[in-house]
Amino acid sequence: MSRKLLARIGGTTAAVIALSATVLTTPASAGPPLGEEPIPSDSTPLGPFCDAGYHCVFFFNLGSARHSYFNTDDNFTNDVFDNHFNVNDNIASASNSSTGGYESHYYYDVGFQGGLVFCVNPGGAVDSHELTTDGIRNNHVAQQDEASSLRLRPTTTIPCFN
Repeated sequence: MSRKLLARIGGTTAAVIALSATVLTTPASAGPPLGEEPIPSDSTPLGPFCDAGYHCVFFFNLGSARHSYFNTDDNFTNDVFDNHFNVNDNIASASNSSTGGYESHYYYDVGFQGGLVFCVNPGGAVDSHELTTDGIRNNHVAQQDEASSLRLRPTTTIPCFN
């Protein structure tokens, strides 16, 4: 190899090394650490165990078998939790991660009939020990194991779980 070629290669190698050092010492962008979910850009708090934008119901406690709703659903009859149990009249806990400020309103019967069972504010949740129960499903007496439909509503004056 000629000295000119070696000098060129040496200069190129030095440039690559300098560029690599710059790249390696430059701080990473202000994103979340690898493997973590990004924090929503708005200030709306998320309900526990429920992805941003969703209204979640649970078979037992918060974090147990779940079914998630993005929109109003007037009939839970064909919905199932991820443990394959039917959602209708089997809800013991709920969480609201609405990013649009919608309250989750749960009703005794399909089609939002039979009266309001309970509601959850955006960023809020209600665990199984907070809902009343009489041990009988679908009798319109208590709150656990009673809901059959969900209506998303803008902020209301109805007292809801936080």
